[in-house]
Amino acid sequence: MGKNCGIHWLNSFDVQIELFLNQFVGRHPWFDEMVYLCAATALAATILILLFLWNVLSDSDHPTRMGKGFELLLGSAFFSMLATLAARGLAFSLPFRARPIATPMLHFRPPAGGVLALIHWSAFPSDHATLFFSLAAGLLLVSRPVGWFAIAWVTLFICLPLLYLGAHWSTDILAGAVLGVSFTQMARIPAIREFVRRMATKWHHKHPILFLAGLILWCYETAVLFEDVRRLLVSVAHFI
Repeated sequence: MGKNCGIHWLNSFDVQIELFLNQFVGRHPWFDEMVYLCAATALAATILILLFLWNVLSDSDHPTRMGKGFELLLGSAFFSMLATLAARGLAFSLPFRARPIATPMLHFRPPAGGVLALIHWSAFPSDHATLFFSLAAGLLLVSRPVGWFAIAWVTLFICLPLLYLGAHWSTDILAGAVLGVSFTQMARIPAIREFVRRMATKWHHKHPILFLAGLILWCYETAVLFEDVRRLLVSVAHFI
């Protein structure tokens, strides 16, 4: 591949988990296909998290108002974007790590429909885990029941398929989760929380259409892991 294949990244913890999961590949083709579709279809993986965000953000008793703790949720949404960009920056900066599906010595058997689309991208850390654990942590700040359910959803339906398909190692997921949750904690800083509250309230009252459009655009970019934002930043960097 023209890069160090990342042998020095291998450890028994990651390898044993991948070998354990890989033994189930091919036993039930329908299950393999479902896991692949879950990982390949952004909407299937993200729709519930985004619905949770919209539900918690709004006030059910007063539809024109935002719910309690909305500034924490909006702050965590902003920091989740920064965390995702930071994760991609680390992936480019740190030594290359091959994915399980691209590690010959693992003898990984890809599930039906599995692809090598990201084989040239370093696996560490997982930007999926970074983004969605960051958002789940933000929900946890506002609503514990919803937050814990979101964490379970991200673990089972977003991150576990990445392990099963050989797209990431367990430590990629863990590192991404730690990174995302850490960034979200900045939304709790009193000065930041107050700033977000004032700015969001101002825009929500004076420019409700723009405010709503911004949220919709953010939801779209979340579903595609801020791919457009990344490309824009790369283009700017090349131009500079």
